[in-house]
Amino acid sequence: MNKHCVLKTYTIKETIDKIDASKDRVALVVNNDNVIIGVVSQGDIIRALSAGKDIYSRVEGIIQPGFLYLNERNMEKAYTIFRKKKITLLPVVKENFKLESVITLTDIYDYLGGKVSE
Repeated sequence: MNKHCVLKTYTIKETIDKIDASKDRVALVVNNDNVIIGVVSQGDIIRALSAGKDIYSRVEGIIQPGFLYLNERNMEKAYTIFRKKKITLLPVVKENFKLESVITLTDIYDYLGGKVSE
């Protein structure tokens, strides 16, 4: 499983640990076939805990089914999305939302670094 992914059966605590390890402020929620079913952000977790959810509750109750994605690894498009939406992670999916790869803020910095030196 990708370092940015959790299953809907993960607890909020496990998801926090995953987000903390990746440093990307969001986790992709996938099923057993690596199909993205939604996302959970740090903000979603804070709101859930503020509303009384237990840290050991399953993350499936706070999944956001709508998320930004690309169908191909296009760094120019990704940069535009990162800049406009202020995100830190963008999944690249195949048909049926099967996760192919992930574009991170580090990938964007590397992309921009290459453009600056050209």
